[in-house]
Amino acid sequence: MSRLDAHFGRYQGIIPNFSAFLDAHRRAGTARVRVNTLKADVDQVKAGLEEEGYRVDPETWWPLLLGLSGDGLPAVGTTLLHAVGHIYVQSASSAVAALAVGARPGHRVLDLCAAPGSKTTLLAQAMEDRGALVANEPSPQRLRSLLANLERMGVTCAVVTAYTGQNFPQRHRFDRVLVDAPCSGEGTWRGPGCRPRRVKPGLRSHLQRQQAALLRRGYEVLEEGGVLVYSTCTYAPEENEAVLAPFLRETGARVLPLEVDVPGEPGVTRWEGEAYPEELALARRLYPHRFDSEGFFVVRLARP
Repeated sequence: MSRLDAHFGRYQGIIPNFSAFLDAHRRAGTARVRVNTLKADVDQVKAGLEEEGYRVDPETWWPLLLGLSGDGLPAVGTTLLHAVGHIYVQSASSAVAALAVGARPGHRVLDLCAAPGSKTTLLAQAMEDRGALVANEPSPQRLRSLLANLERMGVTCAVVTAYTGQNFPQRHRFDRVLVDAPCSGEGTWRGPGCRPRRVKPGLRSHLQRQQAALLRRGYEVLEEGGVLVYSTCTYAPEENEAVLAPFLRETGARVLPLEVDVPGEPGVTRWEGEAYPEELALARRLYPHRFDSEGFFVVRLARP
């Protein structure tokens, strides 16, 4: 039994077509870039990539995300289009999480765990660089990449803060909040060179406490009638539905449909003898054999 099979075996009962799921993790996913409409348009970027030799296939569900293919080509991150901020290398699942926020021009938006800026710069793009975007990142090392990406993509509506997310100040309220929480990262284990690492129970418990604290603070600074998106790149119910279940019971937050039309499975409502609120079925689990990208969990919440 491979390390991949051994690690993911615990999910066999909740992931449909489990053998195809494992096979998808053994293959590298499609490379994708997002067109940065703050600086360029789709036709301009598509022509530039084709000149470099790439085959370009816009995603049917969101044409600003382009799938790339081709043999013997330079890494897209080394191209001039990337250097000048016309494109951002981004997975489809990451884009789904940011789009689910529903940020619009003029909104006040908080990205509580922002680095390296994949979702932050997409939020700014959705806002047409108008409004107030707070990009929060406590890690000094990761903060550098966030600042560099905001500058490269031409974002001017953002202010960067460096609070620990669970201690973010409560004096301001936001129309939209994204909590893309630190997690065990299982959904990123893809490709022939994939080496799954053991997630020890102590680490899982630490992550769960951190995720719950981030979710709660994100909700505390959310305006009434606002929307919060909680996402992770892991399959573990302990880091997803089990974090949300007590939060929903205590706060009365409502679970909303995702409103991003991609193939996904419902959130689980039972795991290892634990029952979760039935409304968590509205959450979406993104699996690589159904949606060729990283594995992700995304849920959209409203504050009544």
